[in-house]
Amino acid sequence: MTPTVRNVPRSVRPVRWNRATVIVAVGLLATSGTVSGDDRPLSRTTHIVTLGDSITKGERSGVTAEQTFASLIESSLLVAGRPARVTNVGIGGERTDQALARLGKVLALKPDVVTIMYGTNDSYVDQGQTASRLSLGRYRDNLVRLVTELLRRDIRPVLMTEPRWADDAKPNGVGEHPNVRLEKYVEACREVAALWRVALVDHFARWTRARTDGVTLRDWTTDGCHPNPGGHRVLAATMLPALEIPLGHSTRIRERMLRVDRPVRVVCFGDSVTGVYYHTGSRRAYTAMLGLALEAAVPGTRVRAINAGISGHTTADGLSRIDKDVLAHKPDIVTVMFGLNDMVRVSPADYRKNLITIVGRCRKIGAEVVLATPNNVIDTPRRPTDRLVEYCDVVRSVGRDLDVPVCDCFRGYDAIRHHDRKDWRLLMSDQIHPNMDGHRRIARQLARAITGRRVRLEHVHPTEPAIPRTLSLLKAGRPIRVLAMPPFDASIARVLQKLKPGVQVEVTRWPVSGQSLKTIEREAAKRVRSMKPDLVLVAVPRNAEAASREEFINAFSWIMNHSLSFSYQQWDCVMIHPSVVDPDGDKAGRDKLVRRLVRAQDLHLVDRPVGSRDDSVKILEHWIGRQWMPESR
Repeated sequence: MTPTVRNVPRSVRPVRWNRATVIVAVGLLATSGTVSGDDRPLSRTTHIVTLGDSITKGERSGVTAEQTFASLIESSLLVAGRPARVTNVGIGGERTDQALARLGKVLALKPDVVTIMYGTNDSYVDQGQTASRLSLGRYRDNLVRLVTELLRRDIRPVLMTEPRWADDAKPNGVGEHPNVRLEKYVEACREVAALWRVALVDHFARWTRARTDGVTLRDWTTDGCHPNPGGHRVLAATMLPALEIPLGHSTRIRERMLRVDRPVRVVCFGDSVTGVYYHTGSRRAYTAMLGLALEAAVPGTRVRAINAGISGHTTADGLSRIDKDVLAHKPDIVTVMFGLNDMVRVSPADYRKNLITIVGRCRKIGAEVVLATPNNVIDTPRRPTDRLVEYCDVVRSVGRDLDVPVCDCFRGYDAIRHHDRKDWRLLMSDQIHPNMDGHRRIARQLARAITGRRVRLEHVHPTEPAIPRTLSLLKAGRPIRVLAMPPFDASIARVLQKLKPGVQVEVTRWPVSGQSLKTIEREAAKRVRSMKPDLVLVAVPRNAEAASREEFINAFSWIMNHSLSFSYQQWDCVMIHPSVVDPDGDKAGRDKLVRRLVRAQDLHLVDRPVGSRDDSVKILEHWIGRQWMPESR
């Protein structure tokens, strides 16, 4: 049996395997202590890409493609009932800077897991030179970039140290044994893995232990550096534990989802991030998005997502209500995301005990459990990031100890922050809570942790209709109370009465002329929730000043937050783009940013159609009319 050969360059071609390789793989599983799973494998395979230098490439005199570690791990996982496809993209002589230069091509392969093994070439000193080919600092920075670029795309990185050179290897350009420099790069690789909490396969340590135990490392290589077939078997056996567990979880849970002949019951257990889409009237949270994501990831599955989150709750609070809010639903899957309140009120030790108890209670009724680290936060005195990291580590350790999959939301968010702080900031509604884009990301990550499959949710648009309360009042001919920024305070009554003649419309003007964005934000906090209107029209003028882009993002987000009901949706909120009122200029360059902020908050935006010169009232009238027509049929 041979896999289909994909049309990719030689340097990125898939590994090949045959019956003999499978026989070797069975032996690898036995020596590594890996236990074969009993679940029927799904047809969909996990795609693993092995990124590295000539040691990863593997093929050379005395080593065939079938004998490389990349081929061996594919065959071993297949035998274990964990279908995986491995694409070997190792290139001889490559360094981390060159790996970064071709990372786009690697991403185009759409991997689920990428193993990264560099250091031998980065650290080496050529003849006639006095410095390594790449400095230790650049090597470390490059590894961080590789890891974070993968994490922010929901691709699982596995860092690997290079194997140790044999004792009789030739000295480098400054007369040192190559291991002298390599050891420092190995330690840097370990540090990056620890910093980003990613899997580490420590080949260097494994080969060092073998040397201590009496193995002559020359016997594992072709030339003192490059592994021979026996060396590749050792590499594969060392890697398997890091690759096996996550694949096993997702396969098992996907199989369970397919066996259920009713909607799969998924209970999302947590605090305010789970319980309410914090600022937008609880119309939607990641719970709803997760249901859509799971149905996309496992076609043919129906999902009933149940929100069991309550604002302000800790794991201790969760345990006090777990029977009623979780177990009573007889869930198939329970996701558990606490921590943002625990870090303030519950010790790490108690947090750990509570998580262990929650997992045990859910497992006792036969539910699968997925733990999740909280999203990261904008630092505040009560919730500093350093303290949150400690609690995230507790989640990860509980996952390892109890063999529970962990969805590392914190790490995914943090990778985005490392790449581009603006992109990360635009996932947050406030210092703690994600906006809708943030919730969408959490849903994607959870679906990946549950099923092993990546899904996209960009097609999920704000809920329809945009103004349900206003339309219901119009339909019933009942009075409508409106809070509106100019110029729409003068026209909204006429627009609504045109749709429903005789309807009573009470309009309160919200003056904003000449005010800074911060002032408008403060006014929003005072006006909207105290008034509890039926409809709010927010039209922030172009000339509303902000001291910086960060201040603009923060203030504009809070204007939206304060314009919405705190808990369940009680009134409609409509955002109006500045171009509707002022079509002639975006001097501050914020038009695109406004659109992005409104969409990220899951709100509807009245925008000026491209090329339109209609006045603002006509644009609003047309927009509301389109909302009304489906209701009036």
